[in-house]
Amino acid sequence: MPLRESFERILNEYTVASQENFVRHKLANFIRSNLRDDVAFAIGESDRLLIKGSAGQGTWARGPWVGIFDKLVTSSAQNGYYPVYLFREDMTGLYLSLNQGMTEAKKLYKADAKTALKSRAAHFRAMLGKEIHDYPELNIDLRSSDSTNDTAFYEAGNICAKLYPLGHLPNETQLVSDLLNMIQLYDLLIQGETNSGVSNTTKEGDEPSEMTYEDATRFRMHKRIERNASLAKSVKKLHGYICQVCDIDFEIIYGEIGKEYIEAHHLKPLASLKGKRVAMDPAKDFAVLCANCHRMIHRSGCVDDIAQFKKEHYRG
Repeated sequence: MPLRESFERILNEYTVASQENFVRHKLANFIRSNLRDDVAFAIGESDRLLIKGSAGQGTWARGPWVGIFDKLVTSSAQNGYYPVYLFREDMTGLYLSLNQGMTEAKKLYKADAKTALKSRAAHFRAMLGKEIHDYPELNIDLRSSDSTNDTAFYEAGNICAKLYPLGHLPNETQLVSDLLNMIQLYDLLIQGETNSGVSNTTKEGDEPSEMTYEDATRFRMHKRIERNASLAKSVKKLHGYICQVCDIDFEIIYGEIGKEYIEAHHLKPLASLKGKRVAMDPAKDFAVLCANCHRMIHRSGCVDDIAQFKKEHYRG
């Protein structure tokens, strides 16, 4: 179903539906499945993006949402930052918002969670600069009926947004264009945040010297991919725990503390780390290496070729 039709259905039906039994309700299922699929179709195929829709957990949410999560940042609405469609509580419209996970903020900052979310949103806006011009809503109004509602925290977490009022929804072409541009903005923030997370004075031993800004950004994105916990777990499960260069088995050498210790290595060249379609198949796009071999392969010109690295550099 086109996005516009899906949005109109929810805006027109949600208020009545939320007074009915939540369990297995058709509209709740529509938000979780159909609307999620509509958003995924509009975006197109991506290895990194995960789309989830929610009308609540066990009971109706004050405002339903559909989030788009880059797995290198977060896989849920609880933490990190992500684009999300947020519906107003009174169903007078919805926002396409670049927003933040509130659960993480609540745990870390307790009563000051909203202050922290607003501060971080301002920091992200500063990083994005003029790129947010298509999403002019820096303060969103989700018509929250209570300051403790999730909608109130989403208001605080908003980085930038665009409002779609009921009765004045854009045509399908514009909705899809706005969504794709938001995904590009999301990717730009990820790249900027990844690069700024490692200062020039805290370079790791495997970071090549004299890189351009773009190369440094891609290199740090490469490391971010490798350190993604769920992805690394899948890689290790598939490839085992013996280094594919030097054949070291940490459990044999160190006993129990070395059990299942190894590092995931992303085999794709740095030049491929641009945009959202980055190959991240645990079986095809990764190897497992010990810490030493991992650092050395990053210093070589053989990041994507284990066999060539062994031939040119390994002396074991």
